[in-house]
Amino acid sequence: MRFYTLPPDGVDWPWLFTTMTRYKVLFKRRFEHAIIDSGVEQFFNHGRLKDYPEWYLREYKRRARYLSQIFGDRVWVVVPDYPDDYRPGQTYESGLDNVDKTVARIEEFTAIDGVEWLPVIQSRYEDTFSFIESCHRVRELLGRYPRLAIGTVCKARKLKWIVWCCLYARQTFPGSWLHAFGLTLSALPRLKGRLDSFDSMVWSYHQLRPYDLEHKSWRTRAVIDSFDSTAWKGPRRAGLPSAKSLEAKRRYFMAYVARVREILGVEDWP
Repeated sequence: MRFYTLPPDGVDWPWLFTTMTRYKVLFKRRFEHAIIDSGVEQFFNHGRLKDYPEWYLREYKRRARYLSQIFGDRVWVVVPDYPDDYRPGQTYESGLDNVDKTVARIEEFTAIDGVEWLPVIQSRYEDTFSFIESCHRVRELLGRYPRLAIGTVCKARKLKWIVWCCLYARQTFPGSWLHAFGLTLSALPRLKGRLDSFDSMVWSYHQLRPYDLEHKSWRTRAVIDSFDSTAWKGPRRAGLPSAKSLEAKRRYFMAYVARVREILGVEDWP
């Protein structure tokens, strides 16, 4: 099972995850494989837009072809999709919901040859029937497509919903590579062996919480217990060290990887 992410500087990782606006990182890092995302957070969370700018979609296609010519099948490019979990209903227009718009983009972009596209299965916000409909519309459009991503679980926190979506997608696309965006560690034990890859940047959220101390989370167990707190610099909250230095970021990343290893039951990984 692959874990895609963008590790701190100075840390090699075989599976990179970046956005099209940060594509130049691919020329600066060593990697075996990479996923290039459309950057939904930039446009629909921070930008609060209803759609991608037209200039961006044109440039997206151009860069997708350009990067594919250079890296070949070492990069998968996400088909621009429309989430519904930032602000439900935000991207709906002219009677089309986020699923309609996502499926339309899949049809548009997968018609472009020379790119290893990664289509995304979306749904209305935590809507079971919408996800079922979306799966079947994508299957009707693409047939036995070699790779697909599940976009509905990225910001979801309902464990049952996350697990159900992933299992239903696996049932609908038994022979496809399935990638889950932003999969939580709480869902990972229930989905190992069912998914082929996931991505996360949660290791980069550096602030320790009271929960981390009380429950000895991966942060405290692998970072605080093994790190000389006198070496940390910066502001402190409740006596906890700041984690903004590069060394701290590296330790958080390796702590997260260690936790994933535990969940997957593998010692020598990746």
